[in-house]
Amino acid sequence: MKILLLFLLSIQVNASFNKSSSLTTNQPVIPKREFFKILTHLENEFQYLAKEQGEVLNILGGWSDRSADMAFARRWDTAQVLIFRGMAHRRELDRDALILIICHEIGHLYGGTPYSNLANKLSLEGQADYFATQTCLPHALLSYKNENLEKRIDQAMLNVGKFLANNRRINHPSFDTPDTTQVEQMLRTHPEPQCRLDTYVAGLYSLGRPACWFREN
Repeated sequence: MKILLLFLLSIQVNASFNKSSSLTTNQPVIPKREFFKILTHLENEFQYLAKEQGEVLNILGGWSDRSADMAFARRWDTAQVLIFRGMAHRRELDRDALILIICHEIGHLYGGTPYSNLANKLSLEGQADYFATQTCLPHALLSYKNENLEKRIDQAMLNVGKFLANNRRINHPSFDTPDTTQVEQMLRTHPEPQCRLDTYVAGLYSLGRPACWFREN
């Protein structure tokens, strides 16, 4: 009942990773047990960020609908990340890619400025992407297994890039084709998949935030 209530309330929040209805597998790529194990592990690993803000972080999973490939972040009675079963059914997403998606949602809560919602201090999409690889992903993957870390990070970024592009039926982003767009003002919506991949790379190496979404006021 709690998960159903959370799902109904989640329509009040813009999805960082939007639903697609035709790109899921019949059987989950990430089994249910592993799915919830990942959520619990990351909730424990990054609880310190919530404690620094005087709040509690809950990473919640819904397993009722395999077509619901969505993720949300919001502040309600606690700081919450909601991940739905459809994410475990996407061909593009293995464990490391799912971790990157969760890191992005944590980034909405703790990525800092620029904010999309000043009242709730929810970071913009681009800033959440930047936080995801600068602060969250390397630590999260290392906490599982310290093997092939650089390769796993690169593959997770590419896999999420494919996921984003497939949702929009466009070409997959690449490390070799950076977005050359320069916005005239801060982009407050979802950047293009290539721009998001560029932001993952920039965050990983603590480079400047890409001009395809970021602009100083």
